[in-house]
Amino acid sequence: MVSTTEIAKYAGVSQTTVSRVLNKPDQVKKETYDKVMATITEWGYSAEPKEKIEELKAAKTIRILASANDPIIYQGAMQEIVNSAAEQGMLVNIHVFAAGDKEAVYNELAAQGTAGVIVSSLSIEEELAEKLKQSRIPSVLMNEGYSEHGYSVSLDYSEAGYLGASHFIDSGHQEIAWIGGPLDSEMNKDSLLGFVHALQANNHKIRKKRLVVTKQDKVSLYAAFESLMVLKKKPTAIVAASDNIAIQLMEFLQIAGIEAPQDLSIIGIGNSEEAGHPYNELTSVGISATNEELGKDAISLLFQGMDGEDPELRHIKKKVVLVDRQTTMPLLVKKGSKS
Repeated sequence: MVSTTEIAKYAGVSQTTVSRVLNKPDQVKKETYDKVMATITEWGYSAEPKEKIEELKAAKTIRILASANDPIIYQGAMQEIVNSAAEQGMLVNIHVFAAGDKEAVYNELAAQGTAGVIVSSLSIEEELAEKLKQSRIPSVLMNEGYSEHGYSVSLDYSEAGYLGASHFIDSGHQEIAWIGGPLDSEMNKDSLLGFVHALQANNHKIRKKRLVVTKQDKVSLYAAFESLMVLKKKPTAIVAASDNIAIQLMEFLQIAGIEAPQDLSIIGIGNSEEAGHPYNELTSVGISATNEELGKDAISLLFQGMDGEDPELRHIKKKVVLVDRQTTMPLLVKKGSKS
């Protein structure tokens, strides 16, 4: 006897949709209902009590697969996802993975018993994207917009990098650096591209030594920071690819006896709650609304996918603005020096 997982596969829908057809047919489009029922009739499905209990449980569970290096803004969006899911009577299981632990992610995707998946800040390579597709489980990528599969929600990181660099250029800075994580992450790659585009648009020299790609652990970030501080022409301004990185850099500055922004200005990306904390007052580029909006968009897309709908807008990139706080200032040109 076939299971609902097999029925979903044969009908070309998600397991959640099959469950809704069986338990809440009024919530399913007629076209989808007819297709699923025709498949059930063809394959002779009949749920036994134990199996039905497991299927109902699966239909009420959402999994979040997250990176241990998740930017602060996406950690904040998690609560909104949990709250919205609870309003629909659903449970949320959050699984946090170490960077690069692909096998654990694949195993989690292969596990049964979930209605939908939100993947947050994990690098979506072709192999993982294919596994998402094969699972037929509705999924949303948060912070990584792989365009060939499913749905995604992220900041417009290219615009964020551009705004950060432009702010410094308009403030008279010449020696501007960028620090971010590995470029297999769309967040870092787009941020760097936007940063470089701003320099090019303003006829600024692009110096490779000021474009620093690094792992995001504290030791690696400190080495990246030191690599900039030993340059003959030290940067007077840094755009960090995330608020996490920017806040860590501010700690390094304090240890080194370098004052921000008097000696060196810093901009982060994300506009997280931590950026606005009185202790940090970090100038940052992010969405003007609260970051819970990211969670709302992600769970809304997931619910639509679980209901068998196909949203017109599959990939959402949130518009960003620069929020000026206390970590940037115009370059003060010393008498007799050239900018």
